[in-house]
Amino acid sequence: MGKTPTTTPRFLPTPWVGSPRRHGERITVPINVELDGQRVHTDAALWKYSSDDGAAQRPRLLLIHGFRGDHHGMQLIADALAEFEVLVPDLPGYGQTAPMRDVRTGERVEHTVEVYAGVVEALAEKQGLGSGDGLLGHSFGTIVCAAHVARHRRPWAGLVLSAPVSDDIFSGKLLPGAAVVELYYRLCQLLPEAAGDAVLRSRAVLEVMNLTLGVGWDPQLGAFAKDQHRQFFGDYSDRGTLLESYHASSRHTVLDYAEDIRVPTLLAAGAKDNLSTPEGLRALREALPGGALEIIRHAGHLVHYERPAQLARAVRRFLHDL
Repeated sequence: MGKTPTTTPRFLPTPWVGSPRRHGERITVPINVELDGQRVHTDAALWKYSSDDGAAQRPRLLLIHGFRGDHHGMQLIADALAEFEVLVPDLPGYGQTAPMRDVRTGERVEHTVEVYAGVVEALAEKQGLGSGDGLLGHSFGTIVCAAHVARHRRPWAGLVLSAPVSDDIFSGKLLPGAAVVELYYRLCQLLPEAAGDAVLRSRAVLEVMNLTLGVGWDPQLGAFAKDQHRQFFGDYSDRGTLLESYHASSRHTVLDYAEDIRVPTLLAAGAKDNLSTPEGLRALREALPGGALEIIRHAGHLVHYERPAQLARAVRRFLHDL
Protein backbone atom coordinates (compact mmCIF):
# COMPACT_ATOMS: atom_id res chain seq x y z
CA MET A 1 0.00 0.00 0.00
CA GLY A 2 1.12 3.59 -0.42
CA LYS A 3 4.47 4.12 -2.05
CA THR A 4 6.56 1.01 -2.49
CA PRO A 5 10.15 1.70 -1.36
CA THR A 6 12.55 1.89 -4.27
CA THR A 7 15.11 -0.12 -2.32
CA THR A 8 14.77 -3.46 -0.56
CA PRO A 9 14.15 -2.87 3.17
CA ARG A 10 17.49 -3.36 4.89
CA PHE A 11 19.28 -2.59 8.08
CA LEU A 12 22.85 -1.42 7.91
CA PRO A 13 25.23 -2.78 10.58
CA THR A 14 24.16 -1.23 13.89
CA PRO A 15 26.89 -2.04 16.42
CA TRP A 16 25.78 0.78 18.74
CA VAL A 17 22.65 -1.25 19.61
CA GLY A 18 24.69 -4.08 21.09
CA SER A 19 21.97 -6.62 20.25
CA PRO A 20 21.33 -8.86 17.24
CA ARG A 21 18.43 -8.08 14.99
CA ARG A 22 15.14 -9.75 15.88
CA HIS A 23 12.73 -10.99 13.25
CA GLY A 24 9.06 -10.46 13.93
CA GLU A 25 6.10 -12.51 12.81
CA ARG A 26 3.63 -10.42 10.79
CA ILE A 27 0.00 -10.87 11.76
CA THR A 28 -3.19 -9.08 10.71
CA VAL A 29 -5.46 -7.68 13.41
CA PRO A 30 -9.02 -6.55 12.52
CA ILE A 31 -9.58 -3.16 14.15
CA ASN A 32 -13.03 -1.77 14.91
CA VAL A 33 -13.43 1.59 16.66
CA GLU A 34 -16.61 3.40 17.61
CA LEU A 35 -16.46 7.18 17.93
CA ASP A 36 -19.54 9.30 18.55
CA GLY A 37 -21.76 6.57 17.13
CA GLN A 38 -19.65 6.06 14.02
CA ARG A 39 -18.06 2.64 13.51
CA VAL A 40 -14.75 2.64 11.65
CA HIS A 41 -12.55 -0.26 10.61
CA THR A 42 -9.22 -1.34 9.18
CA ASP A 43 -7.02 -4.42 9.20
CA ALA A 44 -3.85 -3.52 11.07
CA ALA A 45 -0.49 -5.05 10.23
CA LEU A 46 1.32 -5.97 13.43
CA TRP A 47 4.73 -7.55 14.06
CA LYS A 48 5.18 -9.86 17.02
CA TYR A 49 8.70 -10.40 18.40
CA SER A 50 8.89 -13.36 20.79
CA SER A 51 11.14 -13.12 23.85
CA ASP A 52 14.58 -14.61 23.38
CA ASP A 53 14.02 -17.25 26.09
CA GLY A 54 10.30 -17.83 25.69
CA ALA A 55 9.58 -16.63 29.24
CA ALA A 56 5.90 -15.83 29.74
CA GLN A 57 6.01 -14.08 33.12
CA ARG A 58 7.57 -10.82 31.92
CA PRO A 59 5.50 -7.84 30.76
CA ARG A 60 4.62 -7.69 27.09
CA LEU A 61 5.28 -4.39 25.35
CA LEU A 62 3.22 -2.58 22.70
CA LEU A 63 5.30 -0.03 20.76
CA ILE A 64 3.70 2.85 18.81
CA HIS A 65 5.73 4.62 16.14
CA GLY A 66 5.87 8.32 15.32
CA PHE A 67 4.56 10.59 12.56
CA ARG A 68 5.33 9.38 9.03
CA GLY A 69 7.00 6.27 10.41
CA ASP A 70 5.96 2.63 10.54
CA HIS A 71 7.02 -0.44 12.47
CA HIS A 72 10.56 -0.29 11.05
CA GLY A 73 11.30 2.75 13.21
CA MET A 74 10.89 0.70 16.38
CA GLN A 75 13.15 -2.14 15.26
CA LEU A 76 16.23 -1.13 17.24
CA ILE A 77 14.21 -0.83 20.46
CA ALA A 78 12.68 -4.26 19.85
CA ASP A 79 16.21 -5.59 19.27
CA ALA A 80 17.52 -4.07 22.49
CA LEU A 81 14.62 -5.46 24.58
CA ALA A 82 15.12 -9.06 23.51
CA GLU A 83 13.93 -10.56 26.80
CA PHE A 84 10.43 -9.13 26.26
CA GLU A 85 7.68 -10.10 23.86
CA VAL A 86 7.24 -6.96 21.77
CA LEU A 87 4.32 -6.01 19.50
CA VAL A 88 4.70 -3.25 16.91
CA PRO A 89 1.88 -2.19 14.55
CA ASP A 90 1.80 0.05 11.51
CA LEU A 91 -0.68 2.78 12.42
CA PRO A 92 -3.57 3.34 9.97
CA GLY A 93 -2.40 5.09 6.83
CA TYR A 94 1.22 4.02 7.18
CA GLY A 95 3.29 1.05 6.09
CA GLN A 96 1.02 -1.95 5.51
CA THR A 97 -2.06 -0.71 7.38
CA ALA A 98 -4.80 0.94 5.34
CA PRO A 99 -6.60 4.06 6.60
CA MET A 100 -9.68 3.77 8.80
CA ARG A 101 -12.98 3.70 6.91
CA ASP A 102 -16.60 4.05 7.91
CA VAL A 103 -18.06 0.54 8.20
CA ARG A 104 -21.38 1.62 6.69
CA THR A 105 -20.30 3.88 3.82
CA GLY A 106 -16.77 2.66 3.14
CA GLU A 107 -15.51 6.26 3.12
CA ARG A 108 -12.20 7.20 4.69
CA VAL A 109 -12.62 9.02 8.02
CA GLU A 110 -10.59 11.87 9.46
CA HIS A 111 -7.53 10.54 11.27
CA THR A 112 -7.51 12.39 14.59
CA VAL A 113 -5.67 11.70 17.83
CA GLU A 114 -8.91 10.16 19.13
CA VAL A 115 -9.04 7.73 16.19
CA TYR A 116 -5.43 6.63 16.74
CA ALA A 117 -6.03 6.30 20.49
CA GLY A 118 -9.00 4.06 19.71
CA VAL A 119 -6.80 1.95 17.44
CA VAL A 120 -4.35 1.40 20.31
CA GLU A 121 -7.25 0.32 22.53
CA ALA A 122 -8.52 -2.10 19.88
CA LEU A 123 -5.04 -3.56 19.34
CA ALA A 124 -4.53 -4.01 23.08
CA GLU A 125 -7.94 -5.65 23.43
CA LYS A 126 -7.34 -8.06 20.56
CA GLN A 127 -3.91 -9.05 21.90
CA GLY A 128 -5.05 -9.36 25.50
CA LEU A 129 -2.73 -6.60 26.76
CA GLY A 130 -3.23 -4.66 29.95
CA SER A 131 -2.54 -5.58 33.55
CA GLY A 132 1.18 -6.22 33.93
CA ASP A 133 2.04 -5.08 30.38
CA GLY A 134 3.72 -1.93 29.10
CA LEU A 135 2.92 0.66 26.44
CA LEU A 136 5.63 2.71 24.70
CA GLY A 137 5.19 5.53 22.20
CA HIS A 138 7.76 7.59 20.31
CA SER A 139 7.27 11.25 19.29
CA PHE A 140 3.74 11.52 17.82
CA GLY A 141 3.24 8.08 19.30
CA THR A 142 3.62 9.67 22.76
CA ILE A 143 0.56 11.85 22.06
CA VAL A 144 -1.40 8.85 20.80
CA CYS A 145 -0.43 6.72 23.80
CA ALA A 146 -1.16 9.52 26.27
CA ALA A 147 -4.61 10.07 24.75
CA HIS A 148 -5.26 6.34 24.85
CA VAL A 149 -4.25 5.93 28.50
CA ALA A 150 -6.20 9.03 29.55
CA ARG A 151 -9.43 8.02 27.81
CA HIS A 152 -9.60 4.24 27.82
CA ARG A 153 -8.45 3.33 31.33
CA ARG A 154 -6.81 0.06 30.31
CA PRO A 155 -4.81 -1.18 33.33
CA TRP A 156 -1.31 -0.91 31.90
CA ALA A 157 1.53 -1.56 34.31
CA GLY A 158 3.38 1.44 32.94
CA LEU A 159 3.70 3.94 30.10
CA VAL A 160 6.98 4.95 28.45
CA LEU A 161 7.11 8.10 26.33
CA SER A 162 10.23 8.27 24.13
CA ALA A 163 11.01 11.80 22.91
CA PRO A 164 7.73 13.03 24.46
CA VAL A 165 5.99 15.92 22.75
CA SER A 166 5.92 18.29 25.72
CA ASP A 167 5.84 21.73 24.09
CA ASP A 168 3.42 23.66 21.90
CA ILE A 169 5.54 24.00 18.78
CA PHE A 170 3.78 27.22 17.76
CA SER A 171 5.22 29.23 20.64
CA GLY A 172 8.58 30.21 22.03
CA LYS A 173 11.82 29.11 20.42
CA LEU A 174 10.10 26.29 18.49
CA LEU A 175 7.87 28.70 16.56
CA PRO A 176 10.21 29.58 13.63
CA GLY A 177 10.84 25.96 12.70
CA ALA A 178 7.19 25.03 13.20
CA ALA A 179 6.09 27.87 10.93
CA VAL A 180 8.28 26.56 8.11
CA VAL A 181 6.94 23.01 8.53
CA GLU A 182 3.37 24.31 8.62
CA LEU A 183 3.94 26.24 5.38
CA TYR A 184 5.39 23.11 3.77
CA TYR A 185 2.35 20.98 4.60
CA ARG A 186 -0.09 23.70 3.61
CA LEU A 187 1.65 23.98 0.25
CA CYS A 188 1.45 20.22 -0.25
CA GLN A 189 -2.27 20.37 0.47
CA LEU A 190 -2.85 23.09 -2.13
CA LEU A 191 -0.86 21.45 -4.94
CA PRO A 192 -2.44 18.92 -7.33
CA GLU A 193 -2.24 15.45 -5.86
CA ALA A 194 0.68 14.19 -7.96
CA ALA A 195 2.72 17.34 -7.38
CA GLY A 196 1.88 17.35 -3.67
CA ASP A 197 3.01 13.74 -3.29
CA ALA A 198 6.21 14.49 -5.17
CA VAL A 199 7.03 17.31 -2.74
CA LEU A 200 6.05 15.24 0.30
CA ARG A 201 8.37 12.43 -0.82
CA SER A 202 11.16 14.69 -2.03
CA ARG A 203 14.69 13.59 -1.15
CA ALA A 204 15.67 17.23 -0.73
CA VAL A 205 13.05 17.61 2.01
CA LEU A 206 14.33 14.45 3.68
CA GLU A 207 17.84 15.87 3.72
CA VAL A 208 16.60 19.07 5.36
CA MET A 209 14.79 17.00 7.99
CA ASN A 210 17.92 14.94 8.65
CA LEU A 211 19.97 18.12 9.08
CA THR A 212 17.38 19.46 11.50
CA LEU A 213 17.07 16.31 13.62
CA GLY A 214 20.61 14.99 13.41
CA VAL A 215 22.54 15.60 16.63
CA GLY A 216 26.20 14.70 16.46
CA TRP A 217 25.62 11.77 14.14
CA ASP A 218 28.75 9.88 13.23
CA PRO A 219 28.93 8.66 9.61
CA GLN A 220 27.57 5.19 10.38
CA LEU A 221 24.61 6.42 12.44
CA GLY A 222 23.89 9.15 9.90
CA ALA A 223 23.91 6.63 7.07
CA PHE A 224 21.50 4.40 8.97
CA ALA A 225 19.02 7.18 9.84
CA LYS A 226 19.04 8.60 6.32
CA ASP A 227 18.60 5.13 4.82
CA GLN A 228 15.60 4.47 7.06
CA HIS A 229 13.98 7.77 6.11
CA ARG A 230 14.56 7.20 2.40
CA GLN A 231 12.95 3.79 2.56
CA PHE A 232 9.98 4.37 4.84
CA PHE A 233 9.23 8.08 5.38
CA GLY A 234 7.27 8.25 2.14
CA ASP A 235 5.32 5.03 2.64
CA TYR A 236 2.01 6.61 3.58
CA SER A 237 -1.28 5.53 2.02
CA ASP A 238 -2.60 8.86 0.74
CA ARG A 239 -2.05 12.57 1.09
CA GLY A 240 -5.30 13.19 2.98
CA THR A 241 -4.47 10.79 5.80
CA LEU A 242 -0.92 12.14 6.02
CA LEU A 243 -2.07 15.76 6.33
CA GLU A 244 -4.68 14.84 8.93
CA SER A 245 -2.13 13.02 11.06
CA TYR A 246 0.25 15.99 10.69
CA HIS A 247 -2.52 18.22 12.00
CA ALA A 248 -3.09 15.82 14.91
CA SER A 249 0.63 15.69 15.71
CA SER A 250 1.17 19.45 15.58
CA ARG A 251 -1.95 20.63 17.44
CA HIS A 252 -1.58 18.43 20.52
CA THR A 253 0.99 17.63 23.18
CA VAL A 254 1.17 14.99 25.89
CA LEU A 255 0.40 17.79 28.35
CA ASP A 256 -3.15 17.92 26.95
CA TYR A 257 -3.82 14.52 28.53
CA ALA A 258 -1.38 14.44 31.44
CA GLU A 259 -3.73 15.04 34.36
CA ASP A 260 -5.88 12.05 33.30
CA ILE A 261 -2.97 9.60 33.03
CA ARG A 262 -3.22 7.35 36.09
CA VAL A 263 -0.44 4.86 35.42
CA PRO A 264 3.29 5.19 36.24
CA THR A 265 4.92 7.05 33.36
CA LEU A 266 8.53 7.36 32.25
CA LEU A 267 9.53 10.34 30.10
CA ALA A 268 12.67 9.33 28.18
CA ALA A 269 13.97 12.43 26.44
CA GLY A 270 17.13 13.09 24.44
CA ALA A 271 19.34 15.69 26.07
CA LYS A 272 19.68 17.50 22.72
CA ASP A 273 16.10 17.11 21.48
CA ASN A 274 15.43 20.29 19.52
CA LEU A 275 11.68 19.64 19.40
CA SER A 276 11.25 20.07 23.16
CA THR A 277 12.51 22.37 25.89
CA PRO A 278 13.74 21.64 29.43
CA GLU A 279 10.93 23.83 30.74
CA GLY A 280 8.33 21.89 28.77
CA LEU A 281 9.66 18.54 29.95
CA ARG A 282 9.67 19.66 33.59
CA ALA A 283 6.11 20.99 33.27
CA LEU A 284 5.00 17.69 31.77
CA ARG A 285 6.67 15.65 34.51
CA GLU A 286 5.02 17.78 37.18
CA ALA A 287 1.61 17.45 35.50
CA LEU A 288 1.78 13.65 35.46
CA PRO A 289 0.50 12.13 38.71
CA GLY A 290 3.04 9.29 38.42
CA GLY A 291 5.65 10.83 36.15
CA ALA A 292 9.44 10.36 36.11
CA LEU A 293 11.90 12.02 33.74
CA GLU A 294 15.10 10.40 32.46
CA ILE A 295 17.40 12.29 30.12
CA ILE A 296 19.28 10.21 27.54
CA ARG A 297 22.71 11.77 27.04
CA HIS A 298 24.11 12.47 23.57
CA ALA A 299 20.69 11.96 21.95
CA GLY A 300 18.26 14.21 20.15
CA HIS A 301 14.68 13.66 19.04
CA LEU A 302 15.55 10.40 17.28
CA VAL A 303 16.64 8.74 20.52
CA HIS A 304 15.23 5.42 19.26
CA TYR A 305 17.84 5.47 16.46
CA GLU A 306 20.65 7.27 18.26
CA ARG A 307 20.73 5.60 21.69
CA PRO A 308 18.49 2.50 21.55
CA ALA A 309 20.58 0.57 24.07
CA GLN A 310 20.40 3.41 26.61
CA LEU A 311 16.68 3.84 26.00
CA ALA A 312 16.18 0.10 26.46
CA ARG A 313 18.07 0.19 29.76
CA ALA A 314 15.82 3.01 30.97
CA VAL A 315 12.73 1.01 29.97
CA ARG A 316 14.10 -2.11 31.66
CA ARG A 317 14.80 -0.26 34.94
CA PHE A 318 11.37 1.36 34.85
CA LEU A 319 9.57 -1.95 34.34
CA HIS A 320 11.68 -3.67 36.98
CA ASP A 321 10.85 -0.98 39.55
CA LEU A 322 7.15 -1.46 38.81
